[in-house]
Amino acid sequence: MTKNADYEKTLALFKSMTADILAPPPDLTVSEWADAFRKLSSEGSAEPGQWRTDRAPYQRGIMDSINDPDCEKVVIMSSAQVGKTEFLLNMAGYHIDYDPAPILLLQPTENLAKSFSKQRLAPMIRDTASIRSKVADVKTRNGGNTTLEKSFPGGYIALVGANAPSGLAGRSIRILLADEVDRFPVSAGSEGDPLSLAEKRTNNFYNRKKVFVSTPTTKGTSRIEAEFEGSTKEYYHLPCPSCDEPQPLSWKQITFDKKDLNETIYHYCKACGVMHTEYEWKSQKGTWIASCPEAPYRGFHLNELLSPWRKWREIVSDFLDAKKKGPEAMKVWVNTSLGETWEAEGQELDGDNLLNRLEEYNAPVPDGVKILTAAVDTQDNRFEIEVVGWGEGKESWGIDYHVIYGDLSQPQIWQELDEYLSRTWEKADGKKFGILCTCIDSGGHFTQEVYRFTKPREARRIYAIKGKAGGKGNYVPLIAGTSMPKPVKALLVSLGVDEGKSKVMSNLQIEEFGPNYCHFPKDRGYNEDYFKGLTAERLETRYENGIPYQVWKKIRARNEPLDLRVYNIAALEILNPNLEREYFVAGGVKKKRKRRTASKGVS
Repeated sequence: MTKNADYEKTLALFKSMTADILAPPPDLTVSEWADAFRKLSSEGSAEPGQWRTDRAPYQRGIMDSINDPDCEKVVIMSSAQVGKTEFLLNMAGYHIDYDPAPILLLQPTENLAKSFSKQRLAPMIRDTASIRSKVADVKTRNGGNTTLEKSFPGGYIALVGANAPSGLAGRSIRILLADEVDRFPVSAGSEGDPLSLAEKRTNNFYNRKKVFVSTPTTKGTSRIEAEFEGSTKEYYHLPCPSCDEPQPLSWKQITFDKKDLNETIYHYCKACGVMHTEYEWKSQKGTWIASCPEAPYRGFHLNELLSPWRKWREIVSDFLDAKKKGPEAMKVWVNTSLGETWEAEGQELDGDNLLNRLEEYNAPVPDGVKILTAAVDTQDNRFEIEVVGWGEGKESWGIDYHVIYGDLSQPQIWQELDEYLSRTWEKADGKKFGILCTCIDSGGHFTQEVYRFTKPREARRIYAIKGKAGGKGNYVPLIAGTSMPKPVKALLVSLGVDEGKSKVMSNLQIEEFGPNYCHFPKDRGYNEDYFKGLTAERLETRYENGIPYQVWKKIRARNEPLDLRVYNIAALEILNPNLEREYFVAGGVKKKRKRRTASKGVS
């Protein structure tokens, strides 16, 4: 062989080797990448191991929409339990591994962003080999990899809370993943709408992608519903097992016998009317069909009826349970099971209708009561106090509405308050009940006096509280946290009063005895003025920069009864008791005297 021939052979071999090395990666979609590389972690999945899109086939169209070069924005309005968090993780993993870019993953709050990073993102990186080596461990000294920011070749992923405007500043991003957008505040500090701010960060990229995901909340203020309404509005259609008519699974087409949920749940076909079982419907091959195909961006809707992780029996059972508990529970079910907004009704209640519900109790404490709580509102010249009894299913009984007048700067009225909170109330069978938890408002002009009163009585579960309104879309849970303000260092419980008022109004709308129903006694302070105060606020929708949000507005000057019922609900939540047992005072049962018969010597 000549020298030239050896050279040609060596050159051909080199070209073959470099072609393999430098060849572009295969053209994968997000779902194909996930099927090939993604591993589900035990922290976030009941089925850890290799990802399989076929486990929930409706996921394929949603994930692969991000690969459409003509699709810039994707909106997903969905229920719980359909894998919506996994969509975001797969999209993030795909871009880390296969199409590197700066990514912003936006959560409602910074705390939720940290939690998502630790509990969902970090385990995916750890367990998915193709991206594990590309993202340095958070424990290393690499400054580019922290809980809220992880670098990789060609990009980074930053996790930001929508309530923290500093996290949105100074970033240029190509991929925006926004999770639970209905929980975003209307404004990130003074900066404006956080979602709009994040969208502007993508303007420098011609190939930008924006993905908005959320379970919807209330009709008229739900941001994900508004986004979905402007989209292609796609629903996953399954063909009828009898006539092949494609249709989405709809709650309106579900039929069941509540006496036997194991055998009688069917979904009937809207075309031929034939009823088929869950298995028969879910075994069909489905497809996404757009209601508005000419819309500028894609939108997908999902409900739990499609989910492989939720059985129809469970969904129907949850519906029946929510129906018993009232509007607040039904709202949660509609949002999280159907993936639909809740249309609130009766936001303003009529106090006269409640006045007509007054009852005669058979004793100071009715038979259904298991536990007592109390709430105290501090005014400049008085304490207003309500004692509430609670039973199974959080059914409630007003026990006493009491006012103590006096000068709150003097010790005498505080002594009277202490004596009142030390009282016991009796059932017909002689059992005596004391107050197990008391919440006292500290937000007036006597904050330090409240602290000095509650500090030595915390062993009796008498706590200072301070209301914290959400406002402008900020969600604040009923029990929003605790602190120990100086100098007294009494325990102070922060309450999300908007959440509490929603619960009160929801409970007041229940008309049948049972879970969450509110009973009120004749007299004992429950009069016309009380019910006017209980219904003194209504929920109104307002707008800031075109973004709707809801606030509670007073329609009457006096609202102490409403506040006190909120504080009582908070006291119950602080206690978290077992409402199937009675919490009466030890030794507080009156014993009947035994009558002895002299001749027989027996009782």
